[in-house]
Amino acid sequence: MNIISVSRRTDIPHYFAAWFRERRKAGFAEYRTVFGGGKNGRFRVSLEPQEVLGYLFWTKYASPFHDELAALRTDGIPYVFQYTVTGYGKEIQPGIPHRDAAIDDFMRTAGKLPGPAAIQWRYDPILISPTYSGDWHRRNFEEIADRLLGATRVVNVSFVEPYLKALTKAPDWCSIRWRRPDPVRHKTALRKFPDLQTTGPEEDALLADLADIARQRNIELRICCNGEYCGRFPVATCCGIELFAPYGENLERRLSGLAPGPSRPGCRCLKTMDIGMDTTCPGGCFYCYVTTSLERARSNFALHDPAATMLRS
Repeated sequence: MNIISVSRRTDIPHYFAAWFRERRKAGFAEYRTVFGGGKNGRFRVSLEPQEVLGYLFWTKYASPFHDELAALRTDGIPYVFQYTVTGYGKEIQPGIPHRDAAIDDFMRTAGKLPGPAAIQWRYDPILISPTYSGDWHRRNFEEIADRLLGATRVVNVSFVEPYLKALTKAPDWCSIRWRRPDPVRHKTALRKFPDLQTTGPEEDALLADLADIARQRNIELRICCNGEYCGRFPVATCCGIELFAPYGENLERRLSGLAPGPSRPGCRCLKTMDIGMDTTCPGGCFYCYVTTSLERARSNFALHDPAATMLRS
């Protein structure tokens, strides 16, 4: 039995509700990864109810997905959320609805869950630039936190990662303060972009301020895969037993037998089966590490067949 991740690779709740509905009817989904493998280059995951421990949804906007969530509740299948609300403008994430719409839908989504532990807010990534200064983030974060009061207990954060894909898509990469790079993991990016601005003491102070703002609203700020902050802030577990705890002790016991399944260094998540695919999300967030280009993603989205076994050919 598996936790089904829907999805780190693309925003299925926002853009692919019909496909998810058809895959649940069929009882399986298929996908490919950028690394290949599988049978004929494909992996197949069972979505039969008896094979699914629960669903973990990742989204920036779940409004088109509420019929599917209602169907899961009818079938008695647990589901939880990592829900991103950041409030950046269209120059950063052109296909994402306004912050206020996302907050309203976050609250609607949370209201159907068995408790606030089952939905975690992602203020991720934190993008520092001339437009989005530390003071902008303090104001913006506090406004969002005020409106999410009582709906969640955790906010997961990280600074924008200097992935090569992100750097090549960034509107003005040289004005952004990127997460402190790892000389091995980010070797190619450092070679091609030697003048990278990186986070420093000002960003460290910003994190402390955001943690205080969150704490005053009974929300714990956690760091997601930014290991340089370990020991200074709690570490995120974006897919863990805690998220599913509101569904009761029986599910907690079943989840306790799952193996770890880290997606990158510093990740503490349980193993999941992710049914998404790269370069399918038309949201256009430049910092996305699984989209090679917005043009290709929009083309794949336009060609998408909701009846297909995979999100794209």
